[in-house]
Amino acid sequence: MSATIKVSIQQEFTEAIRDYVEQYPWAASSAMKTVAERVLQTSNILVPVRTGFLKSTLGYRQDNDFQVTIYADAPYASYVEFGTSRMSARLFLTRSIQQHQAEFAQEVESRLALLRDNFFLP
Repeated sequence: MSATIKVSIQQEFTEAIRDYVEQYPWAASSAMKTVAERVLQTSNILVPVRTGFLKSTLGYRQDNDFQVTIYADAPYASYVEFGTSRMSARLFLTRSIQQHQAEFAQEVESRLALLRDNFFLP
């Protein structure tokens, strides 16, 4: 059983910048990917390593412009992440996402502001 955690930007934020995103979806998509890579780097540091297999299955995929999925595909990943009756939870994915959670909206906003400043302001 693998462990999967999805990260999405709040609906209110996406509504506020919808016009920019509709014209330049690649900007939001690129920002989400950048932060997902940071989350993955942190996960690689936090993941417990015995053989290295669990660490080798860490990854992310971009589901749409405003959603990325961070995952560990090892069959035992959810047991390590959430614990069992005999083993405490390690929460390596959860803690990685929590550490970078605020960066998702900030990075999208920053990319769109940069786009606006470069192309629309004198």
